[in-house]
Amino acid sequence: MIAIVLVLALTGIAPLSSGDYLSLGIGAAILIAGLSLFQIGASQGLSKVGEYMGSSLSKQANIWIIVIFAFLLGTLITCAEPSILIVSAYIKIPTFVLIGSIALGVGIFVVIGILRVIFQASLRLWYLFLYFIVFLIICLMQIDPNAQPFLPIIFDAGGVTTGSATVPFILALGVGVATVRGGKNANRDSFGLVGMASIGPILTMTLLIAIGVSPLGTIIFGQSMNATAAEQYHIPVNNASLWENIVKAITPTGLDHMGSFIEVLIAILPIIIIFAIYQFMYIKLPKNKMSSLILGFAFAYGGLVMFLTGVNAAMAPLGMKVGVALGDRPDSLVIFLCFIIGMVTILCEPAVHSLTTQIESVSDGHIKSKTVLMTLSIGVGIAICLAGIRSIYHFSIMYYVVPGYLLSIALMFVTPEIYTAMGFDSGGTASGPMAVSFVVPMITGMSVTKFNATSIDPATNAFVYQNTFGVVTMIALIPIIAIEVLGIVVKFQQIQALKVMRLQKHDEGNAEIIHFC
Repeated sequence: MIAIVLVLALTGIAPLSSGDYLSLGIGAAILIAGLSLFQIGASQGLSKVGEYMGSSLSKQANIWIIVIFAFLLGTLITCAEPSILIVSAYIKIPTFVLIGSIALGVGIFVVIGILRVIFQASLRLWYLFLYFIVFLIICLMQIDPNAQPFLPIIFDAGGVTTGSATVPFILALGVGVATVRGGKNANRDSFGLVGMASIGPILTMTLLIAIGVSPLGTIIFGQSMNATAAEQYHIPVNNASLWENIVKAITPTGLDHMGSFIEVLIAILPIIIIFAIYQFMYIKLPKNKMSSLILGFAFAYGGLVMFLTGVNAAMAPLGMKVGVALGDRPDSLVIFLCFIIGMVTILCEPAVHSLTTQIESVSDGHIKSKTVLMTLSIGVGIAICLAGIRSIYHFSIMYYVVPGYLLSIALMFVTPEIYTAMGFDSGGTASGPMAVSFVVPMITGMSVTKFNATSIDPATNAFVYQNTFGVVTMIALIPIIAIEVLGIVVKFQQIQALKVMRLQKHDEGNAEIIHFC
């Protein structure tokens, strides 16, 4: 990512000032250090909690214990997701209301996903049923002129839900439940929980918007959310220096912005408390393992604070500047650069590496992590490319969403089921904090230039915010199709290999007489 920004700057495509170069260097250092610490903490803290909880919950005879603790942990882990904390700055819905509605959806659908594994229900049928409800929602939202402008952010909510904090935990939770339950489908059932969790926020955000555009919206949000209230979407304008941005990122200014230190503490502390209660009641881990978990959470806390600081202080402003510069370039060049940036972005996502490693481990090396990573890289490149095309020509995100999800549902019935599960997991995983922190501001900047917006404030130009929201939706959608296509290719290769083996076995010309002495 750093190399791409430098190449664009040095070639004059997206020139930067000396101060921007300083921001890029310091911001990148903070991001790298933050993500490194967070990954260590996630593997030693969040993932371990998921494994312990998953294996223990699946042994519980009382179904209500499973439901209550799975819901609490699924809800609370979402509050620690960096992508949601970043996106919440773009919308003037109260932060706690927005994050709470998304977290509620994740908690409910984590419960549904775990119960599906325990009772061995068909993943395909569940996805078919749930996406039927999603498409019904699309129809209802499309015919409501007050709710229609909010469709992109509703689908974005499903994408930003699962990132570097949520994915390691939910993956570990799914593997823990599937491993203890066992059976011939244990490997397949290890996946699909992340994809299931991504559907919940779409439904809860729909309910939130439905309330917002009704008369109750004035009571809850202070103003009704309607088609003319473009100010509900807020693209932050940032002309401050790097040091001012760093201080602003960590310093609380009110309930809507409590600073990285307090926001991350509020997000992580409830997870620790809930797990501590469950640990005291059921798991009873020894002190050395509990000490390791506490140390992991400390690393996760420090890393997440640093990451959010780097995002808000450096990456988002730079993404905006790069986008503003690209808006003046030829459309073909912009589309090509969007594809390249998309391919590289996915390599920066820590959650993606957690998923690909898990895939190779669970499949005993039959599904290579490099193959999945390359497929996802191409898929996200196409996704950002399509988002760039939409920002240039400006059309409804539904022209992508409807045929895209219909295709992904159709492919479910021809691709191996484990690839369907991995595909929907990949869709939620690909749209992580790096995409949200750099790509979304970049697309915003492109729209500002393309449509000659006099201000980055979308209240003056509806095209800006309409193009901004929907980018994460594409990043979450296209990888699903890419992994499903990979499954079809692998299935075809296996069929061809089987045919060759059969021909060799029955070829009379290969018959030999062997004498044993």
